[in-house]
Amino acid sequence: MKKYISIIFGIMYGLCLATQLSAAETKYPVVCYEGDDLKKIRSWEKKWVGKKIDSSNIDQVKEFLPESLYDLFTDIENWGEHWFSIVPYRTIYPSKGKIEMTLKYAGKTTLGEHGECLNWISGVPFPNPKTGIEMAHNFRNRCAGDSIKTDETGLIVDGRMKYDMDIKIKNNYLYFSGRTDVPPVPEMPDNPKKIWRAFTMHQLDPPEARDMRIMEINYKDRMKPYDSWYWLPAVRRIRRRSTSERQDALGGGDFAGFDNFGWDGPVQINNYKYLGQKDLLMPRNNPNYKDYANTHVPGDCILSGVKRERIKMHVVEVENQNPNFMYSRMIWYLDPETWQMLYSDRYDRNGKLWKVLEQFSYETKGYNGVPVDFFSGNQMVDVQRRHSTLAYGNFDFGSKMHPRMFTFQYLRKRAY
Repeated sequence: MKKYISIIFGIMYGLCLATQLSAAETKYPVVCYEGDDLKKIRSWEKKWVGKKIDSSNIDQVKEFLPESLYDLFTDIENWGEHWFSIVPYRTIYPSKGKIEMTLKYAGKTTLGEHGECLNWISGVPFPNPKTGIEMAHNFRNRCAGDSIKTDETGLIVDGRMKYDMDIKIKNNYLYFSGRTDVPPVPEMPDNPKKIWRAFTMHQLDPPEARDMRIMEINYKDRMKPYDSWYWLPAVRRIRRRSTSERQDALGGGDFAGFDNFGWDGPVQINNYKYLGQKDLLMPRNNPNYKDYANTHVPGDCILSGVKRERIKMHVVEVENQNPNFMYSRMIWYLDPETWQMLYSDRYDRNGKLWKVLEQFSYETKGYNGVPVDFFSGNQMVDVQRRHSTLAYGNFDFGSKMHPRMFTFQYLRKRAY
């Protein structure tokens, strides 16, 4: 018996030691380029930084563009003439709190039998990922400033009829757990329902969707279904929102519930295939996204003037496990420094390209000057209907919100 006990303790010690070594060997933060690779990028930038790229010279940088983006810029007959500029690569460093949380809990997060995230507490779950599903969890568990208030304005654009329709939305996000910078960290002390993140939305425009409200609750247990309700002013009722309804476009736009942030749904309902890293010109460091919107021409589905920098992106192929899901396949382009999704191709159930999503990254400040990386706006282009949704916003990160805001009673009082 003593022999068996010794063996068991030996195995347990080995596992603990392996975990400690894994944490000790963690490399974080991770940057796109350093050393000789950075020198090569700087040499390439001497020729290209400041250049205006349009249909006349885009072939010269075609190798650094997703195929779908190249097609949008070269199909002048359907999409018109557009341009972007190239800017130098700038490293985006995580906040002090995110670094501390990532290193503190490194090596502790594991995957469950269904691909769900287990034992994750805070920070980046897999700081040195090897597989597509680990990268998906890194993206999904981003915690931008621990709370977010948004005041978003945008346009629903019909490229065939050449007209725009205004969108106005106010959102609130509060992270109950997985927090990194705003006290308390890593979790609020009073969290009996074990909530990960709560969300509310209030739509002000277009008129047919005015005063619609949505509330969602996502839980720490990723296998537990999220709760979602919405207020329909036309019938003056609050209804529970089903998973299938999150596949519907909201307010006449091109974004569905699953499209928020690039993907706003459980990670484990997809299969992931890592396609490797690729040097691409991605929309980063675009704090003045609103300026591009101000130069927008009615009926134009694509914005011009976006700043792009050369980034070594992770490319992940994503297939939903449900054959009846809205997207049969997606390609995610993930920033290895921020784990933001900067670009994505989305295919319909017949395997045909349906939508192209771009999210315009930038750096800003949150609570007590904490650095936050987020996106200043985005554009979702429906390539089949020649339609798009262009959105930008004013954001407040780390602001105080009372947990009571994210209760059914609160929604009912505000709705009625």
